[in-house]
Amino acid sequence: MNKQLRNIDIVLYVLYLLGGWQERIHTEDIAIKCFELVPSKFSWVKYRQYPDIMTVWYALGDAEKKKYGALVVGGSERKKGSGKDKFGGWRLSDNGVRWLNENKFRIERAMQIAIAPNDRLFENRRIKSLIQSKALKEYLKEGESANISLAEFAESIVCTVNTKPKIMSERLDQLYTAANILNQDNIKHYLDFCRKKFAKQITGGIDA
Repeated sequence: MNKQLRNIDIVLYVLYLLGGWQERIHTEDIAIKCFELVPSKFSWVKYRQYPDIMTVWYALGDAEKKKYGALVVGGSERKKGSGKDKFGGWRLSDNGVRWLNENKFRIERAMQIAIAPNDRLFENRRIKSLIQSKALKEYLKEGESANISLAEFAESIVCTVNTKPKIMSERLDQLYTAANILNQDNIKHYLDFCRKKFAKQITGGIDA
């Protein structure tokens, strides 16, 4: 993967995974996730058990430049400013979103090649409850005509009907990423189905 992906590729993909297409994400959160996915590229040199935030910072700085396509907007959380700027953080620009749409498959394919056995075990644990859920089994049997209740859907992603929309949406994103890593297309189709069927609940709308 080292030859296939640049640091900027991984950092932008992680920003996308963390929701950076819709809101600013803290630099430290990006660094932690990059370290989780590819510790060999995002750790200190001597103390390899620690994430290296500067590697992420440099990649984001490059991604912000026009010569690289102005793919992100944002800045340091320590920078003084007003309004949203004073909180810093990063999000994908319109150019960045387009770039992700064009490069997402390439990055995911390279990332999957590099996924270590321990990482796969972690992702398997993450979706274990979903695989065993009544809702997923119903979907795999009936497809788009599956009659799945809100409670059954919520239980399948380890939530309840009273879970906050933001948390429910984040949980869906995490499960989708895990399914992607494990090449579980059926699970991805199920999550897409539920995201549409329960869109109001997931986005904070009034219950259907």
